[in-house]
Amino acid sequence: MSRPLRVLVVSPIPEEGAGCRFRIGHYIPHLEANGFEVTLISLFTTSFFRLVYKPGNLGIKAFRFAGLVLRHLWRLRRARDYDVIFIYREIFPVGPALVEWLLSRLGPPIVFDFDDAIFLPSVSEANRLIATLKMPSKVATIVRASAHTVVGNDYLAAYARQFSDAVTTIPTCVDTTRFTPASAKATAGRPDFRVPVVGWIGSPTTASYIKGLSPVLQRVAAEHPFVLNVSGTGEPIAIPGVRVENPIWALDGEIDLFRNCDIGVYPLVDDAWAKGKCGFKAIEFMACGVPVLASAVGVNREIIEDGVNGFLATTDNEWVEKLGRLIADPALRARFAAAGRRTIEERYSLHVNAPKLAGVLRRAAGRAQ
Repeated sequence: MSRPLRVLVVSPIPEEGAGCRFRIGHYIPHLEANGFEVTLISLFTTSFFRLVYKPGNLGIKAFRFAGLVLRHLWRLRRARDYDVIFIYREIFPVGPALVEWLLSRLGPPIVFDFDDAIFLPSVSEANRLIATLKMPSKVATIVRASAHTVVGNDYLAAYARQFSDAVTTIPTCVDTTRFTPASAKATAGRPDFRVPVVGWIGSPTTASYIKGLSPVLQRVAAEHPFVLNVSGTGEPIAIPGVRVENPIWALDGEIDLFRNCDIGVYPLVDDAWAKGKCGFKAIEFMACGVPVLASAVGVNREIIEDGVNGFLATTDNEWVEKLGRLIADPALRARFAAAGRRTIEERYSLHVNAPKLAGVLRRAAGRAQ
């Protein structure tokens, strides 16, 4: 029997970050059960990950970041002990792709993965001053240096194929044994007359999307009572005329945040950055049996078939009309919930996609079966 295929996974963020958790973290048990030995190292610690998106404290951030860089470089000195290196997004969030380039020359083959349009300029509001240090053009360098590139959707694949033919699309997916609809026991105590809960779950960097939906939510609230649950923005938000609750996001309560909603909303702006997004919040809601209303942008149009397993909306009037229908019609919500769950099981589940990632890693390491 051959020895396990050793994979070094390098991520800029820890598993508390959704990208690291769902692009590699939840694959690890499957990989280890199928002949892999996986080591995951991240640049940011959990505490720094929480600090970096808060405004201010630039001196503290810079000092701590410098220490984390040195620690990361020290750990990468053992890269040649592995059969393949899996890089999620980038090794360092600032500067050129120098380390990636060196690893491609001195170390084992690289598999590069990204799930956003990181080749476009983008920086969080909390760290606007570092914009000049970010080099989105380095994505092309990393693609060229990699034995294989994995991306989350076809828009990202089209970009990567400008620099390499070895590109595979694997959608961001969920473990459908964990992301499940609320049990009958959990919902038994809910009164039938309970006001529906409309949910949005995101991050400080995506909070602008739910804030931009405020006029729609105000118009709907004038006709239909509902509670808006907003989680993950980093600070509470309020919308005049709308009852808003801001449950705190926590890793161990993540799934319940989705399950506790009756409707999930996933608004986006129709721009190049949004086209690179992988529709993951819609996927999480649908896996939990929650009907979704999403912007008709990018990959959302592949995940959601309008009127079949959810709703898509383009204009404010569409958002108002379709959200109102979902609030007023429990039977419609139930139909979308069942159809949405089937969609995730068939196309966006860990069970379906884990063998694809395992195959990419084996081929890159020369262990194709």
